Amino acid sequence: MLLLIFISAVGVGAAALLNLMSWPPYYEALLGGVAIMAAGYVLSVAVEAAQKDVSRALATIILALLAVLPEYAVDIYLAYMGGSHPHYVHYATANMTGANRMLLGLFWPIVGFVGLYLGRGRKTVRGKAIILDRSFRLEVFFLLLATLYSFKLPLFGRITIFDSLVLVSIFGAYAWIASSSHLREEEFEGVVESIVHLRKPLRITIVSFLFLMAGAVIFLSVERFTEGLIRTGELFGISEFLLIQWVAPVASEMPELVVAVLLALKGKTTTAIGALVSSKVNQWTLLVGALPLAYSLGSGRLTSMPLDPLQREELFLTAAQSLFGSILIADLKLSRGDALLLFTLFWLQWLIPIPSVRMVVGVIYIVLSVVLIFKDRGRMISLLRYARDLL
Repeated sequence: MLLLIFISAVGVGAAALLNLMSWPPYYEALLGGVAIMAAGYVLSVAVEAAQKDVSRALATIILALLAVLPEYAVDIYLAYMGGSHPHYVHYATANMTGANRMLLGLFWPIVGFVGLYLGRGRKTVRGKAIILDRSFRLEVFFLLLATLYSFKLPLFGRITIFDSLVLVSIFGAYAWIASSSHLREEEFEGVVESIVHLRKPLRITIVSFLFLMAGAVIFLSVERFTEGLIRTGELFGISEFLLIQWVAPVASEMPELVVAVLLALKGKTTTAIGALVSSKVNQWTLLVGALPLAYSLGSGRLTSMPLDPLQREELFLTAAQSLFGSILIADLKLSRGDALLLFTLFWLQWLIPIPSVRMVVGVIYIVLSVVLIFKDRGRMISLLRYARDLL
């Protein structure tokens, strides 16, 4: 509980300093990043603790939105600004593609390696692979469904309102089916356990306060943080797009990685990987779907959000990686070799940010996906059977 209080104070303090004084852009980016990171941790605690009192169906739909709020804030701000200031559109997909690729290409392998080699008990580890629960076919199926649709976006060069409706509908179907599933029991540990054992009136008050505080910190920090990144890039001659793509996700995604690693260390690697897969579904549906809506709000009319060549290229690479990741774990296993391959390909396209290299890596992802399907048709057959049963 003391840790939660300390991190909360850090987030509030950073947001206050950011808004009370004028800072050089790199300090604004730093303070904003610290504030958003702290708010992300507080929000993750509040979301988990709220599941004690909120109905499962409501928790699945509403709390999923709140859990990914830090990831959404930067991109929605940029898309909204792009509606009235066209040069912002160039950055609108930056954080989304960076966060998605970091989640799958970096966080999945890290949590996998921790579970394989450091996890307590390692009950979910067989040989050199982590075995996921059969119930996670739900996440894998909807991730694959959203990914297949997402290839349309770079192909047509825009994200339309219709795309928003489709992607939000995919999330809605996922949330509705998840809400009717009773296969997973919630387990509370650490700070969350301390909160859920409090008397209900006090518990609800604390959780509500945490939600409000985290939301306020994010709201007060996102503009200065984002503008600080852009102006830092201009000041030092660094690509603003790359700063938003890779620095912003570190602030928004880091709390999620910490929680997943702690779960893996406790021997709950399946839960940790499952949470990251679920987060990937949320981002690949809701976050992408929210962009043209924010853009339309900023422009004052319902309209599509245009994608420039760099954004189309980034979306293609992100979709290709997502395709490979969803097919890779369609057999509900994440082996040491799988994790190493995801990790290697991620760093290859990150360390060499050249358009031709990124396109080649995207093609490699697609080729590997096809090879996996033909090499082990059973993984796709079982997933298709699961989809048939859902219908």
